Amino acid sequence: FIKMKIYEKYLSTLKSHANKQTELRFAANQLLEMHAEAMSRTDPIIVELGVDKGQSTRVFLNAISEKSNSRLISVDIRDCKDAVKSDKWEFVQQNSVDIDLLLSKKPIIKNGIDILYVDSLHTESHVLKEIYSFFEYIKPNGLIYFDDIDSGPYMSGQRKDSINTEIDNRKIFNLLEAIFRANYSSIDFSIHRGSTGLAKFKKRSNLGDKLNDPIYIGKRRLRLFWRFLEIIKLKKSYHHNNNTNDSFLINPNDD
Repeated sequence: FIKMKIYEKYLSTLKSHANKQTELRFAANQLLEMHAEAMSRTDPIIVELGVDKGQSTRVFLNAISEKSNSRLISVDIRDCKDAVKSDKWEFVQQNSVDIDLLLSKKPIIKNGIDILYVDSLHTESHVLKEIYSFFEYIKPNGLIYFDDIDSGPYMSGQRKDSINTEIDNRKIFNLLEAIFRANYSSIDFSIHRGSTGLAKFKKRSNLGDKLNDPIYIGKRRLRLFWRFLEIIKLKKSYHHNNNTNDSFLINPNDD
């Protein structure tokens, strides 16, 4: 008798879509990446912000179903207590940015989070509060995933055409870039395109370390205007130099 892992059928469905030549493969592979990360860790503590119908919840629970000391804590302002069933799942109904309230209910979080999944209210201000509330509780090499960071599907004439979501997703992505820009030493940043997108922060600093404030830099668009301004200010633009190694962060001759 072989006992099947919980929600194995859903994982099989995701895997069946993973290599298809449709948009489904992007959504499936993003969920499967999070599943693989949870599987690769020993007794991870996972915190999920936003439950909805429990797609990611099922993925995480499948990954930790055979890990004796692992658990998934899901937070949603709505009542989602019936979304899934597992003795490794703990649901908390509250605002996801109220970290003090959550810590009073789930003090285990103070020991460190291995994976944080952010999929709650998709506004720049809300995501910012979540990141800066939870980051100090992420373990070294812990991960923060962010859903819905790609505005592409919501642009004019696209599958989910929505001006509000298009703008909100773009603001969230710009926020993640600004946080990364201010925290190169403590964050690795990568993204997955396709579907509605998935971003990932990997923490390179210690448990308890906090983030610097975001650094926003305006994007230049009018090339002639900015070039003229550089000339007036006698400012030199960067040019790749093939005659020296000055253009390389790592000397290519160090072999």
